[in-house]
Amino acid sequence: MSEDDVIRIDSMKAAAVSDADTDQLHQLGYPQLLHRGLTGFRNMGVSFSIICIIGGVSLMYSTGMADGGPVDLFWGWLLVSGLILALGAAMAEVCSSYPTSGGLYYWSAKLAKRNAAVWAWFTGWFNVLGQIAGTAGAAFGAAYFIVAFGVLEGWWVYTTGTVVTVYIIATVVLGLVVTFGRALVGFIGGLSVWWHTVFALVMIGALIFAPAHHQTTSQALFHFVNGTAFHWPIYAALLGLLVGAETYTGYDASAHLTEETKQPGIAAPRAMVRAIAIAAVLGTLMIGSLNFAIQDYASESAGTKTSNAVGDILVDAVGLNFGKVLIAAIAIALLICVNGNLTSNSRMIYAFSRDFARVDDGRPHPVSRKLSEVHTGSRVPRYAVWVAVLGASILGVLNLWSTVAFNAAITINVIGLYTAYAIPVFLRLRQGENFQRGPWHLGRWSSVVGWIAVGWVVAADILFVLPSTQPVFATATFPYTLPVFVIVIGGAALWWKLSAHKWFVGPRSLGTPEELAEMEREIGSGETVAEPVAG
Repeated sequence: MSEDDVIRIDSMKAAAVSDADTDQLHQLGYPQLLHRGLTGFRNMGVSFSIICIIGGVSLMYSTGMADGGPVDLFWGWLLVSGLILALGAAMAEVCSSYPTSGGLYYWSAKLAKRNAAVWAWFTGWFNVLGQIAGTAGAAFGAAYFIVAFGVLEGWWVYTTGTVVTVYIIATVVLGLVVTFGRALVGFIGGLSVWWHTVFALVMIGALIFAPAHHQTTSQALFHFVNGTAFHWPIYAALLGLLVGAETYTGYDASAHLTEETKQPGIAAPRAMVRAIAIAAVLGTLMIGSLNFAIQDYASESAGTKTSNAVGDILVDAVGLNFGKVLIAAIAIALLICVNGNLTSNSRMIYAFSRDFARVDDGRPHPVSRKLSEVHTGSRVPRYAVWVAVLGASILGVLNLWSTVAFNAAITINVIGLYTAYAIPVFLRLRQGENFQRGPWHLGRWSSVVGWIAVGWVVAADILFVLPSTQPVFATATFPYTLPVFVIVIGGAALWWKLSAHKWFVGPRSLGTPEELAEMEREIGSGETVAEPVAG
């Protein structure tokens, strides 16, 4: 067989796989408008970039130093990693059955025995708003470390205005990348895996070999600290679990990218689980090495040099120059995280909008129609991208008015996403043996893993709303997570009661296979295509 014959056979196999992916999407009721060019590795890279292990641990580590200390940081991370792996696996199993960009809200609608539209409505809003807040949190983290690097270089002093300026510039620039650099999205996803892995290992190695002094095993792995302003050790230990809980978010991106991923029924769920597993291993090594490398617990936990505990530990342990290199690497990792967040959030907005299209006098609602529009050439939902950018930017500007208001607003990230994660898993459990498994599934472990996942989310949601400082009812220290969560639920419920119940029916088929194929031909011919409204 000649080389040309081999190439021809490989091309035929690739075409057959592509046709099968498109046929599967047609069965779910949607046309193949987005470009399906992501491999499983690059899909995993986007989820991995949003988890952002070196950025997430660096941002949350100071919280753990106060809430439980080294023992809770290390062993709590291991515990939470196992629970998150269960949650991710339970989600991945559902993803394998319904590989569509709508992800969680689509799953909820299809798995609900009754009131499918209601389940989809609330899941969708928790997911969308949680993602917007997640983008804001990542952008703030990136700006925070960029400014910290600038402070060490003597470029500027740390001010809220400087952080917000960097925040807005970074968000807008990355919005342009997601809008016009379709090929870059996959490339950055792949780059993310290597960037996080290589620099995590560099940081771990530096913290092992560079410091002149290390903590003892007892101090690094078993020392307990209660800096919560509450006297109950168990309370501080429980709050310390939030280091892991707040780091592990955003891996639903693998689901939102299924319409752009080859063989999504296998590749996307596998990517979701692998992203969590790799993050768990690297996070364990990072936290362990940071615990051993602490030089001055009180000073470093306060972030006296860089305004960040990890930044201070790096500078004290490995020296100023190399410490700055690692801080720059963390900042770049967080920028990659923002890119991943915008990509995932825009696909969710796009998918929600194509099923959200309200009909007025027989015509599609113009906002929903625009947000479900896919631009020809780039095959990117550009309007959805800029809604994601605008939402995150508005939250960032809140910082100029009140840091408390910003922190309150972004609390919906964790509790919103966790709730959105748990709803379809719970509904899948209620299906029992009636659940139609995809090619990737947990077999006889589905039920056990699913209930562990749901139980963890219930516990985590309770932890998210608990106060960690006193006085509890002061403006600067009030735990705003619960009020923000109630406002989101209340707003979605009020909209549903007053209006949405009349027109929102959840995911709907957008046409026959022939009609869907015609939409695909239109975008292939150079026309910008908006999803139609099904009758």
